[in-house]
Amino acid sequence: MNAAEGRDRNPAVEMKGKTVEKALQKALNSLGARVSDVDIEIVDAGQKGFLGIFGAREAQIRVTRKKDTKGIEEVVDDIARTIMKALDVNYRIFAEADGDSTYVNIETAGVDGLLIGRKGDTLNSLQHLVGRIVSRRLGGYQRLTLDVGGYLKNRQEILKQKAVKAAERAKKTNREVQLEPMKASERRIVHVALAEVEGVSTYTTGNGEMRKVYVAPAKDADKQDRGDRRGRFGDRR
Repeated sequence: MNAAEGRDRNPAVEMKGKTVEKALQKALNSLGARVSDVDIEIVDAGQKGFLGIFGAREAQIRVTRKKDTKGIEEVVDDIARTIMKALDVNYRIFAEADGDSTYVNIETAGVDGLLIGRKGDTLNSLQHLVGRIVSRRLGGYQRLTLDVGGYLKNRQEILKQKAVKAAERAKKTNREVQLEPMKASERRIVHVALAEVEGVSTYTTGNGEMRKVYVAPAKDADKQDRGDRRGRFGDRR
């Protein structure tokens, strides 16, 4: 196994012990890690039992090593350095683990808009290119979200707010509400944001990359199975 393969792995172990603390120490020893290097999930807090014997149950935890973003950040920094040098612009990079992916934000001195492009088109192309380079250099597919000036995070929050307002309007008027045409990644944000909202459902219509999302009151849920309309999570593309 090469170094790149080792970085790609996020080993997890489940361990039992008389207490959560003792189970954690066993897990850390097994992984050769420190507390700051791992995420901890308590599966069972355990039970001491009567007189410390009867009905006693060991604690059980699941410990996962945090994703190492250092290698990805270094590669993105190398790519950004080439671009920013050509533009004669200063920049800085911030990276953090986001589940099984890595979120990388590039902050520039004055060219955020140039790198983002109209409706994020340039940023979308840049992410595809950077993602391919990162995966090739580190070996194996690397899940990466590339952002510039926090544009994507801000856009996600705006879409969530629009989705919630559309849901409120759909329930109040008892009529479906159409949202602006969106690309697949943005449509998914809307679907997920309203997945647990009672009284509404979402579906997508249209062809091509940019499609429309509708928020419909519950009574219209049966319409989702007609034609090219899809169910709550039916936006497959």
